[in-house]
Amino acid sequence: MAESQSVRYYQQCIACSTKYPTDRFTYTCTRPGCGGLLLVERDEEYIRRVIGTGETARRYFDQIRWSEKARHYPAGSGVFEWKDLILPGFPDEACMAMLEGCTDLFELPRWLRRELGLGPTYLKLEGQNPSGSFKDRGMSVAISEILRLQMSYPALGIRGVCCASTGDTSAAAAAYAAYARDRLECVILVPHNEISPAQLNQAMQFGAKVIAVDHPDGFDGCMRIIQQFSQVHPELVLVNSKNAFRVVGQETIVLEICQDMRWNAPDWVVIPVGNAGNLTALLIGLLRAREHGLIGQLPGILVGQAAVCDTLVRWDENGRVPEAYKPGKHYPSVASAANISDPVSFPRVNQLIRSFDAHFYRCSEDEIQDAQMAVTRGGVDICPQTGIGLSALLQARADGTVKETDTVAVISTATGLKFAESSVNYHVRKENARYANRYRVAGGSVEAVETTLREW
Repeated sequence: MAESQSVRYYQQCIACSTKYPTDRFTYTCTRPGCGGLLLVERDEEYIRRVIGTGETARRYFDQIRWSEKARHYPAGSGVFEWKDLILPGFPDEACMAMLEGCTDLFELPRWLRRELGLGPTYLKLEGQNPSGSFKDRGMSVAISEILRLQMSYPALGIRGVCCASTGDTSAAAAAYAAYARDRLECVILVPHNEISPAQLNQAMQFGAKVIAVDHPDGFDGCMRIIQQFSQVHPELVLVNSKNAFRVVGQETIVLEICQDMRWNAPDWVVIPVGNAGNLTALLIGLLRAREHGLIGQLPGILVGQAAVCDTLVRWDENGRVPEAYKPGKHYPSVASAANISDPVSFPRVNQLIRSFDAHFYRCSEDEIQDAQMAVTRGGVDICPQTGIGLSALLQARADGTVKETDTVAVISTATGLKFAESSVNYHVRKENARYANRYRVAGGSVEAVETTLREW
């Protein structure tokens, strides 16, 4: 069809390089004996003709973000303002945006940086997205691609989406499917009793069909089930990060960071890792930004994982060879949204990370919470998963990898409001919590309040 011919992207297997057309949805390579993961590849020469390179390309995107164009749908989206770079030729009429992106780059206050021994340090506050996490960026692209296929190829019979989730993907999938409820239904699997009540409520209130799966492997078990389910129900498109279009939308996080820094990449980007889709997007976004002259050099990468699911850390410690990749057993973590022992996007990371100076850190439960609570004292709302990234940064500062003068950007993946229960437990109930700020009870008078303050 003419519409299919207008798009200037395709999917390609990372293992055997088989290319897949844009007239259907494909998750993994169908070549016999392969089964590799796919990535979206773009017509880079076409992109250069449209946006230019170097300073010309920088001006091209600056004029979209900070001009009258941003007032017009879908350019006002912090994802689709990058459409000519991430999805060249994509039709505007298929875009499904909820004004995701354009999140704040929050600089830690000077007093806090001094206390922690850090230089210029910024948090990319992805919790400001519509459903409260970075997953909205990827979901906007994944849902838009589904709507494009639904519009152009009705014979595919697409009628909805499905996913497994530790909480943030389910919220994003449910929200975006709800916006297109007249065209899409949403089926979600979550690990029973292992996501926060706020995240569970999001998926339910947005109208998704939510199934809590009681599986000993937690999310990893849910992920295996939903992959099998989607194979026998192709009418429901899988929107986990196995879906390469999810990765595409998340590339815009680091593009936005570099643009916020006036196209000077930071010395380090810090990222907490769960299913590794966001890490994949980060690496691709940086490589393509350099390729098109948007930035001059690649930053270093700090990867953090919770100690209970430190698969990539152990892989790194053991030489980054294939046999060193060994998912461990499932244990609970306060950073529940990143509690994934068998990250689906690992094969992508395995290829892409080679181009970077990357360091991996494991973070204990205490380190995660202490890092989170140390930084929230600066007036910023962040989640336990961001605590993983901050713990990795503090470890990298302690071992000398990060210098005191280095500029650092930490990807803060979600709003702390989704995890208020764990925060309250830290401040009120946890023994020997380093940064606990417990409330006090006073009698009903000014004198009682004054007495309480004197005793604080």
